[in-house]
Amino acid sequence: MKLGLVIMAALLAAQPAPAPAPAPAPGQRPGSCRFNSAALQFRGSPVEQAQCLLRPVGKYGKLSSAPAVLPPSLAAQIGRPIDIDKMRFRGLLSAQGRDEYLLGGPLDAPIPRARYFVIHDTSQPWLGDAASFPPDDAPQLSELASYLGPEAVAHVFVNRLGETAPGHDFAEPWRASKFELKSLDDAAPGLFLHVELVQPRRRDRAGRGRNDALAPLPGFTPAQYDALALLYVAASLRCGQWLIPAFHAVLDEGMPGGHDDPQHFVLDDFAAALDALRQRLADDPPP
Repeated sequence: MKLGLVIMAALLAAQPAPAPAPAPAPGQRPGSCRFNSAALQFRGSPVEQAQCLLRPVGKYGKLSSAPAVLPPSLAAQIGRPIDIDKMRFRGLLSAQGRDEYLLGGPLDAPIPRARYFVIHDTSQPWLGDAASFPPDDAPQLSELASYLGPEAVAHVFVNRLGETAPGHDFAEPWRASKFELKSLDDAAPGLFLHVELVQPRRRDRAGRGRNDALAPLPGFTPAQYDALALLYVAASLRCGQWLIPAFHAVLDEGMPGGHDDPQHFVLDDFAAALDALRQRLADDPPP
């Protein structure tokens, strides 16, 4: 018996050790989308990056493992030089009674380092055990002042009516994700622009503690998608190319305490708002 154990131990010792898990390449941060701190970008082409960074976000921040299916019109422009006429865009903003300063700052102020347009939801106001969500025009869903101030968590906020309020100019480097705060050094300021869409939340009684896991369906209003399209164009104009859109929860993937937003964001609705905006700009007479 003892001899058999000795022989078995010898055989096990002779087995090759399991290969270690591959380490990230030098300068590469862990996570599915693989941010390379030397190149200051995620892995792949701009479209491939967007396919990773826009993976659907489920309840409690569960992410799809499959690449996002991008609407063709959105995929066709990501990472390319922007083809929007600034004066026509200004004319459209004037016709809508919108101030460009409420869309992240002056259009003439370049933000050449910007690369990613990060979409969040506020997960507020928190409604606790309320049986339903209030209507989108409820005062508590249109109020924006409480989100603002020197420590506002994002560059721009958008309420359920599509009204916008600036937390910081897009030109101000501002970190609004755990990924930026914990994984990036000072070599990457200004790469990420952050937009918060107001979305109320309720407690999931099947979950633990004071959670905010339940979001409304649909997740966002048509007015919010329209405003987000304006913000995306305004930021891309200042950058000089169409930015790479991303979801907050995907940036924080794998990080303790990572976020679960935006919930119920529909890429097709965002793309449709962009398409409609581009059509209006094409139809408008030159300034």
